[in-house]
Amino acid sequence: MLKSIKATAAGLVLVAVSALAACQSEPVSTTAPAAAPTAQVAAYVCPMNCEGSASNKPGKCPVCGMDLEPNPAAGKPAAPATDSL
Repeated sequence: MLKSIKATAAGLVLVAVSALAACQSEPVSTTAPAAAPTAQVAAYVCPMNCEGSASNKPGKCPVCGMDLEPNPAAGKPAAPATDSL
């Protein structure tokens, strides 16, 4: 009788350890990782650099009301990140 109790307890411990180990494993992904999004540069910006004023069409800055100006960086490709230590 004591042997069957020990066997049952050992089995329950094994099941509990297996369940806890499975909870911490990483899920297997079947899809390819998404490509990194490219940086969008707005064609028009506020001359006062108001936050949230960038636009792809001319108009007025929603923050200060000034006319948006062409963004000189809009025609250039985004500069690659450099690792300078």
